[in-house]
Amino acid sequence: MPYEGRESVPVTQSNNDVGGHMGGRDVNVYANAGDVYLTAPADLARNQKASVFRRLFERLEQEANEDKVLTGYIRQLEIYTRVVENEEVVGLEQKLRMAGRDRQVTLATGLKENVFATLKANLFSPTYQMIAATLMAKVHERFESDVRHLIDDGADSAAIDRAVSQHIIAPFAEELEECPQFEDVAVDYVRGMVYFLTGNCHIRWDKC
Repeated sequence: MPYEGRESVPVTQSNNDVGGHMGGRDVNVYANAGDVYLTAPADLARNQKASVFRRLFERLEQEANEDKVLTGYIRQLEIYTRVVENEEVVGLEQKLRMAGRDRQVTLATGLKENVFATLKANLFSPTYQMIAATLMAKVHERFESDVRHLIDDGADSAAIDRAVSQHIIAPFAEELEECPQFEDVAVDYVRGMVYFLTGNCHIRWDKC
């Protein structure tokens, strides 16, 4: 519907030197063509965009201050830290070689071990375990939704790698980088999660 302007009200702003808009709250910005853009306050926009990882890392910081501890893995994380039942026990290296990914073995092993070491170091943190479980769940879901069908259809490695990067590595790394408390290399952390799930048989790179 067309925009109907309100009756103008005279307002006096004297002796003010302000950059940008002088409005006290939302500002209606008019383009040359007459379009109207509603500009929300910056703080509100940032709060609405806060990702689940940012909220969890903020909780982790509070948890550290309160010295809360656990004695084992939380249920949500146990799903991904145990090997899939009835799956032939094959190591990460062999899984990658079966899929023709020999060149990835060395780096993949190192990234997977980094994830495992971080999990062990944070064994007593319920919030960190929730962060890891959330990321693993997201990685697994994206792999099954956006990558698995390419493997089953016989796509080449380059197409599969592009899909992994576009749908898994890049978006989740960006979310982690928005968390001030996250001090790892986000891209490698997410890739490590992919290989960790591969090693535990939750992700397969060959045709099932």
